Amino acid sequence: MDEKNKTLNIEETEEQAAIEAAADISAQAADLEADINENIPYVITLSKTYKFEGEEINKVDLSGLEDLTTADGEYVDRVMAKMNYHPRDKFRDITYTKHIAMKVTNLPIEFFNALKWKDQQAITSRIAVYFLY
Repeated sequence: MDEKNKTLNIEETEEQAAIEAAADISAQAADLEADINENIPYVITLSKTYKFEGEEINKVDLSGLEDLTTADGEYVDRVMAKMNYHPRDKFRDITYTKHIAMKVTNLPIEFFNALKWKDQQAITSRIAVYFLY
């Protein structure tokens, strides 16, 4: 093999290796993303038991996140627009995620408004992990 063909072959091999490495990194990132949502529970244990409409609630189940549709997202965005509220980072915003939590739990706004900040922040954090990781 002459020097020109040898150099060309090395360049092709390097290019192919770069493509394969990029594909592997993407696949690893996708696997990590799937693992995060599989390993973090959807049920949030609250810091205390809340009495709401004759019921005692100490957990909030957010597993309905997996059933949300584009129409649900549009609805929450419309609610925010009607409130004239425009969060910079909606999946980390308490008001925005409170409305997502309402949608997936069927609990009313009054329940979420009565939560300790710490409990709502735990809900907000779980929603952020679902959408952003």
